[in-house]
Amino acid sequence: MGAADPRAGNRIDRRRFLIGAGGAALALPMLREFAPRSARGADAAAPKRIIVIHHFHGRMVGTHDAEVWSPSASSGAYSASEVLSPMLASLGEVRDRFVTIDGVDDLVRHMTGSPDGHLSSNATATTCMPPTPDFVAGGPSFDYVAGELLRASTSQRASIVFPASVAGNGSYHSWPFYGPGGTEGYAVSTNPLESLVEVFGPPASTEPPPKKTLRDRLTARRSSILDGLAGEYVALAKKVSADDRKQLEQHADFIRMVESHLGGSLTADCMRPSEAAIPGFDPAGNSHGALDATITPWQIENLVMALACDATRVAGLHFWQSSELATFPSAFGGDSPIPPEQLHTMIHDSDNPQSGSAQVITQGFTEIGSLVAHLIARLAEVTDVDGAPLLDNTLVVWTSEMGYGSHLSYNIPVLLAGLPSAFPGGQGRHIVLPKRHSLGDLFTTVLGMVGVPDTTFGYQGKIGDTGVSQGNLAEWAGYYDGNEAFIRLDRPLHAGPIEI
Repeated sequence: MGAADPRAGNRIDRRRFLIGAGGAALALPMLREFAPRSARGADAAAPKRIIVIHHFHGRMVGTHDAEVWSPSASSGAYSASEVLSPMLASLGEVRDRFVTIDGVDDLVRHMTGSPDGHLSSNATATTCMPPTPDFVAGGPSFDYVAGELLRASTSQRASIVFPASVAGNGSYHSWPFYGPGGTEGYAVSTNPLESLVEVFGPPASTEPPPKKTLRDRLTARRSSILDGLAGEYVALAKKVSADDRKQLEQHADFIRMVESHLGGSLTADCMRPSEAAIPGFDPAGNSHGALDATITPWQIENLVMALACDATRVAGLHFWQSSELATFPSAFGGDSPIPPEQLHTMIHDSDNPQSGSAQVITQGFTEIGSLVAHLIARLAEVTDVDGAPLLDNTLVVWTSEMGYGSHLSYNIPVLLAGLPSAFPGGQGRHIVLPKRHSLGDLFTTVLGMVGVPDTTFGYQGKIGDTGVSQGNLAEWAGYYDGNEAFIRLDRPLHAGPIEI
């Protein structure tokens, strides 16, 4: 037997390679074989995404006897030429991209027994869970739960809320968007210049980037099949020749590329928005929404690119100023006839759509509709990883915390847009549900539409489970189209999936 080879301690034969590198060694041949089908064959599958849009005060104007939000009193296709409805007039250009729904109620709100519509509605409309006695939300809102189910990994944000109005004093609160246990939801800055950096990081430096090490290459992305193997790769690299180390680095880059294709993580049009494109503005000058029509489209752009670049797969767009402060000046071509901080009061005086307050609010609401239409149109312009429009893989859910503005919790306005494959009956139509459903039914249905079936969202009991009395319920029962018998202690909070 000859002398021992002094290099034997550093030599990596096939057996040692398989033992030392473990899963990393086994992964490489598999990925080589799959790469041609992912990168050169059929387009990669795109992930499903959800956008939850929320505004306050529901339909704002009218009642079930004097409806100005619903496009029709019965189910059917929208007219191709007529205005959808007075409140939805500004969405006409994208009418073939969505459906509207009547017959969805916030039943959990009645479990509180509280006559105050704002506190109880804000705590229940997106969580579908009974709140605490002091109206702290009883759980996360739908966007967060859906985000946990759809995200690529636990390192990806479950949901990012984008406020749709600029605030100069930083006093924004995310409710009714909530995180774990009813905590404050994760919201970026109301200023799109700041939220852009929060989501995408600072602009790229003009300095040449430093040479990447193997560790840099392995940890360049936040979620990866290599995250758990990085240590073994680095250790292995120290034991091989320079040529083998180079080949190993190429394998690391190769796996990152395959992950991008297989995971659907980046759309074809993924691009960091440019700060320079956002017009200059003073956030302090937007106390009553004067800048919303100009600046909110840039916040919408940040949201769209957050989905396109896979920063998150669920996002919220929150029209929070409409609760009190908004005056919607763009809807009136400049000066608004809505006095500052009087919107709430005017809504309470708008049961009659012919009243002066109702007509002003109806016209003002078209500003929100225009911004929602812009979001839908922008999603249709962006190309997804599978070559389809981003809108085709994104379900937009637009709701509110009330039905009608006088604190009523039935007939919550519902608009569902995008993801046309999830609508067996097609889009461009209004649906009047044959039986009443809860918001929990709606959100459960939405989960099924994006490929998460058999998951019931929200509390799964009856209205009376919290100990509320029938006497408390009687105050609200008459608001359900005169059907006093509908709101009762033994009413289940779920009636089953909604047929879309």
